[in-house]
Amino acid sequence: MRIELERVETLELLGMVLAHLNDAEAAGDMSPRIATLMSIRDKLATGLRGEQ
Repeated sequence: MRIELERVETLELLGMVLAHLNDAEAAGDMSPRIATLMSIRDKLATGLRGEQ
């Protein structure tokens, strides 16, 4: 149960990060936060792949 809850929380966080990246892309935002968000996205995706 705990692992599934963590997975759902990770998916929710990944969804929020992707939404922020999408908004930034639409606005043409090239601020330093983009690199941080991309790093978070990559780490979350790697963690989710490792759980399978």
